[in-house]
Amino acid sequence: MKGRINFLLALTLFALALSNGLGWSGNLKKYLALYGTYLNYGNSKLKKDGYAVTLYGSLGDGLHQGVEAAVSQLHLNYKSGYEDLDQTDYTLAYIRTGTPFSRLSLRLGGHYISSDDDLTDEGRILFGDLLYFVPYRWNLGLEVAYSEYHHRTDFEVLQLRPHAGYFLKFGSRVLYLEGSGYYIHPHRRAKLGLPLRNYYALELSATHSQGPWKFRLSGWVGQQVFAVRRAGFVVYNLREKYKGGASGEITYNQGAYFVGLTATWNTYVELSSSRTVNQTVFTGWVGYRF
Repeated sequence: MKGRINFLLALTLFALALSNGLGWSGNLKKYLALYGTYLNYGNSKLKKDGYAVTLYGSLGDGLHQGVEAAVSQLHLNYKSGYEDLDQTDYTLAYIRTGTPFSRLSLRLGGHYISSDDDLTDEGRILFGDLLYFVPYRWNLGLEVAYSEYHHRTDFEVLQLRPHAGYFLKFGSRVLYLEGSGYYIHPHRRAKLGLPLRNYYALELSATHSQGPWKFRLSGWVGQQVFAVRRAGFVVYNLREKYKGGASGEITYNQGAYFVGLTATWNTYVELSSSRTVNQTVFTGWVGYRF
């Protein structure tokens, strides 16, 4: 508990210091969203299903800087003979765009895990993403994430994600294409029973926007362990070796209101049984901008 409070307090003070020191401009824009998630595990010897509830909020001037925060509660139902898992995730991030360099954006943040899983309880993740962009044309960036799990077994994980995006316009329609590469290096891998020193993956996505509608398709192949995804908001902290996945997302915006639905499929190897497990995840959300 003390470690969690100290880590979250440090992140909060860091974000406030940056925002106060650099100053806000324009009217503050606020956004709140509530997410509900259902998870199912096919062919798993251990897991049945689970659910998660996430509250997300952001505050910014709409021009140069903003703060994002989220709290998520996860529950996984295990099969007979295994204890269920409960986990709470906290995420805080600060974004600075356009100053002091007009085409640079910097995002810094942290993620804390409080879990029934002794291996990764009190996990701390720091992440940063530096992006160079030409508005509505193309962008190029590098995301770095450093995870440490020191509650019971000391180990760290370094992740690098170079990424690039390109915009195509067709009248009122916009197509955004993005590619990402993942390099993951777990330190002290012998303690985790991981056979490889390094893990690599490639992800491609396409997002189509027209009027109030937005559609996104993505897929990835390779190998990932303890991956940090979704800009630091999702951390895969259990000992599974993921091998690939695909996702589809639809969002509708009407004035200040947003609704959306995401369907995701991933496949991974369950270490305790060597089975290939199919994980399906469905997430729906509602959001309000004010």
